[in-house]
Amino acid sequence: MAQESHNVELGGGKDAIAFPLTRAQASVLLHTELTASTQDDLAGLWRTDTAAQPFTALIADNQTAGRGRVGRPWYSATGRSILISVLLALPASLRDQIGWLTLIGGAAARAAVETTTRAASTTTDTSPLATTPTDTTGTSGTTTGQGAALISWPNDVVLLTPEPRKVAGIIGEYVGERDGQIFAVVGMGLNLSLTADELPTPTSASLLTAGLPVPSRDDVMAAWIAGLRARIEAFITADGNPEISGVLDEINSCCETLRPGVTVGRPRNTPIHGTGQAILADGSLQVLTDEGVVVVSSGEVSLLDTARHS
Repeated sequence: MAQESHNVELGGGKDAIAFPLTRAQASVLLHTELTASTQDDLAGLWRTDTAAQPFTALIADNQTAGRGRVGRPWYSATGRSILISVLLALPASLRDQIGWLTLIGGAAARAAVETTTRAASTTTDTSPLATTPTDTTGTSGTTTGQGAALISWPNDVVLLTPEPRKVAGIIGEYVGERDGQIFAVVGMGLNLSLTADELPTPTSASLLTAGLPVPSRDDVMAAWIAGLRARIEAFITADGNPEISGVLDEINSCCETLRPGVTVGRPRNTPIHGTGQAILADGSLQVLTDEGVVVVSSGEVSLLDTARHS
């Protein structure tokens, strides 16, 4: 592990007590109270330990150099945020599809938020903030009303409050190839019970500020890893075809970006304004603009503005 990590444990120990559900879903569970980055630590473990297994997970109570896409910092609060990275693998024949791991991570995160907050609502008291997502359900079965969790392409989860506010971010990073497999570390940062004053931006949310029941870290992390397993197994069985595996339909059915008033910023090009139409089979976003249809890959994106326009 990196020198910044402290109190890292392999399986057993307090992890068996503090995170038993997550431990049951992970191949190996590591836990540290403080680190610079769970992403860097897990990538370093893979490089130094040739026996590192897929679905090895690392949880941190806090980190000093957490990051999202394109190096943006990720802010956290000890014990009130989820900070977890998981080592994932695909057959080497699917190396061109490795970018789908980030999208799969987002789909699993959205589902974990929705299922665990719904479950928590049946066990918590009826405080004024303790509400479940309400209002309408789309044809896909995804809740779309107040408090609903949706994917914001390419790598965020937002809550409708009623405006979309970011509650979680997913980062996927390639680490290498060996033994016929390609490996990546996929991380999730999620705001559980941060107060409004603690949130890093006005467009952020936590489950608490969104008025949702707050499940335990263990509940959410276990649901996320279980969701990753199920979706990746289906993806591999489908030979990396997102349509056959079902993940493409899932993302399209619960993607907040597919609406009018989307702005996509690109580092080496002019921003795109228009209507998000679909996530395509290569993971790119199709946008209808005044000039016609434009397709944007996730690698081109510097900023996705979720502001709605009347």
